[in-house]
Amino acid sequence: MRQGKVKWYNSKKCFGFIAPDTPNEDGNTDDVFVHSSALKAADIRFLNENDIVEFEEEVRNGKLSVTTLKLIQRDEESAKRFQERRAERRRAREERKSRAEHKEKRSGFAFWKK
Repeated sequence: MRQGKVKWYNSKKCFGFIAPDTPNEDGNTDDVFVHSSALKAADIRFLNENDIVEFEEEVRNGKLSVTTLKLIQRDEESAKRFQERRAERRRAREERKSRAEHKEKRSGFAFWKK
């Protein structure tokens, strides 16, 4: 298995790329494509930028793709930023829900006032 760092991973798009530390048997040092199915098979919920992983790859459609994946070390700073973004989205969602409920109550009141 080779090691590398996660270059980027987008959970909405369900894919990303890993920058390998060493070349493979063919001498290839290109970035390796990682799909969410590889994460699911490894029982990993998400990847952050700069996480260190071990992986095996194969050539699919002429490009290197991860087949097996193992998380070695999380980048704590990236994980913290991920959690902060997640909390911010959750707060924004709750705020929108609250505003919608408030607006619904006001329109109900205006109906009775007529």
